Amino acid sequence: MHRGAAEGSDRGDGVKVHVQFFSRLRDLAGTSSTELEVSDGTTAADLLQLFYSKAPALRDWDKSILIAAGVEFVERDYALKPGDEISIMPPVQGG
Repeated sequence: MHRGAAEGSDRGDGVKVHVQFFSRLRDLAGTSSTELEVSDGTTAADLLQLFYSKAPALRDWDKSILIAAGVEFVERDYALKPGDEISIMPPVQGG
């Protein structure tokens, strides 16, 4: 999972991001984190679809997955930026 939607692109216009998975999603993804390059304009929703294609069990969590860029939660229409630290996590539970 080291290259994403920009696979095969030699133009250098990709966006490199670091993605971390937390809790149960880490187990389903089969990794705690990965670096990948995606096409410019890729959204958080596009990123999820990429991971769903590689780890279909993640799709079962689609309606409840939370996404953060850095320390801010983002919507699925968030456009990934170079160097983003993306966190994909299940709903936050408190006590």
